[in-house]
Amino acid sequence: MVVLSTSILMLNNSKIIDNIKNFNDNQRFLQNNVYIMFYLTLLLMVTALPAVLVAMECNKKNKIMYGLLAFLFSDIYLLQWSIKKFILNKSNYCK
Repeated sequence: MVVLSTSILMLNNSKIIDNIKNFNDNQRFLQNNVYIMFYLTLLLMVTALPAVLVAMECNKKNKIMYGLLAFLFSDIYLLQWSIKKFILNKSNYCK
């Protein structure tokens, strides 16, 4: 979801086109990118970070692979985790 949101933001943002036109003007280039980078950082912290933390805590044998999977598909990972943990009530799942 993070990758999808980032792609949509980048494609629909008119400031991206301004950045391409004003690539040599560093002040304008930086000014256009501050808001985009702030949004992307906030998006990553709110959506991907909790999913990565849950994935790494619940899968101690293969933390890197599940952490990367949770980073790329954070909403889907948290959905399957919550279904297994709270709806299906698996006894030994992620204590």
